[in-house]
Amino acid sequence: MQNSTNMRILELLRFLYERTDENHPATVSDIIAHLNGKGIQAVRQTVYADTNALIDAGIDIVVVKSTQNQYFMGSRLFEYPELKMLTDAVASSKIISAKKSEELVQKLCRLTSTHQAEQLRQLASLSSRVKPDNEQVYYIIDAIQTAILEKRQIQFQYYEYTPEKKRVLKHGGYLYQLDPYALEWKNDHYYLIGFSHKHQRMAHFRVDRLSGIKILPSGFTPDEDFDVAGYTNKIVDMFAADRTVSVELLCENKLMKTIIDHYGEAVPTRTYDEEHFTANIEVDPSGTFYGWVFKFMGGIQIIAPHELSLIHISEPTRLRRIAHRFL
Repeated sequence: MQNSTNMRILELLRFLYERTDENHPATVSDIIAHLNGKGIQAVRQTVYADTNALIDAGIDIVVVKSTQNQYFMGSRLFEYPELKMLTDAVASSKIISAKKSEELVQKLCRLTSTHQAEQLRQLASLSSRVKPDNEQVYYIIDAIQTAILEKRQIQFQYYEYTPEKKRVLKHGGYLYQLDPYALEWKNDHYYLIGFSHKHQRMAHFRVDRLSGIKILPSGFTPDEDFDVAGYTNKIVDMFAADRTVSVELLCENKLMKTIIDHYGEAVPTRTYDEEHFTANIEVDPSGTFYGWVFKFMGGIQIIAPHELSLIHISEPTRLRRIAHRFL
C-alpha cells in the first residue's frame, strides 16, 4: 500500500513538473486521467491529499482555487526567462558545434514544462550562426580549467588555415608550453591566457585552435599582480603587440557607450568641449587597434602620444608608417 502511494505521488510530481506551468495549469480531472492512463488508481480525495503532501514537503505547487481547482508547478531551478537566455546563448555561440548545441538545448528543455520546452526548441532553431565542427573543444576547455585550478603547466599545438582552408599546425607542430592563468570569452570566442615559455611573456591563444593539449606534471606559481581583466581590455579583438602604450583619445559624446563597452566604466575620462570628451587608455598598439579607431570615421581620434596625434582617416599611408614603429 505504501509503495503504491509513493508511486502515485512521484508520478503526480513528474506530471506537474513536465506538463504544467502558469499558462498551462492542470485540473483535478486532468491529473486523475493522467494517473489512470499510467495504471495508477486515483480519485479526487487522493489528488487533494497528494498535492498537499508535496506542498508540505516544500514543493512549490500553485493551487488556483475555483469550482474545480487547478494546479501548476511554481518556482523551478531556472525560471523561463533564464532558460530562454541560456538557450539563446547556446544556439548563437560560435564555439559550440551544431550537434553539441542540440544536445545542450535538449538538456535545458528538461528543466521546464513540455509547453515551454517546445518554445525553447523553436527559439534555438531560429539561430543562423555559423557553427564550428571541432567537437574536441569541450574536452580542451575541461583540461584547461583543471590545469588552472591545480596550477599545472600545459602543453599544446596551435593550428592555422592555409589559403585552401586546410588546417596546418603552426611552426611545424611546435609544442607550446604555457602557465595557464585564465579562460576569457571575447568576441564570441574563448581565449586561453597565460605565461608563454616560447615568448617569455603573457600571451593568449584561441581555444578552438588548440590541438593535442596535455596537462604536465610540473606546476607553477601564478603572478598575483597579473590583472586578467586589464590584460584583456588592452587588446582590441585579441590581437597583441609586444608592449602597451598609453593613449589619449578624443571622442564624440555619443561614443561614450563604445568606450565603456571596450574599457569598462573605470576608464579615466574628462570633458573636452560641448561635443567631445577624452579617454586615457592602455592598449597594445597593433594594427587592429588603429583599424578600430579608424572605423569611427573621425568620431574617435588619437591625440596622444604626439607621434600619433596627427593621424587622420585620410592618411592610411601615414598610419601604416607610424604604426610600424610600434609593432
